[in-house]
Amino acid sequence: MIKILRLDGKWIISEIEEIPGVELGDPDCVLKSPCEITDDRELINYPPYSKDEEIAVRSTDIFVIAEPDDEILKLYND
Repeated sequence: MIKILRLDGKWIISEIEEIPGVELGDPDCVLKSPCEITDDRELINYPPYSKDEEIAVRSTDIFVIAEPDDEILKLYND
């Protein structure tokens, strides 16, 4: 599922998958092909300076999860 989320003070769009069976405190979800949404509604790779296509994060570090609007979703899918 592709979602917009607030992580580390930034708006991110990404496919999110849960990691089953992890211990409390360990990363419990994976962001696939995450991109930061800039104030100009452009997408840049997240995290910057990384070639990683997938990053593991703790769901407790995510403040908001929401559905992307059609414009941002189209940018992400292109």
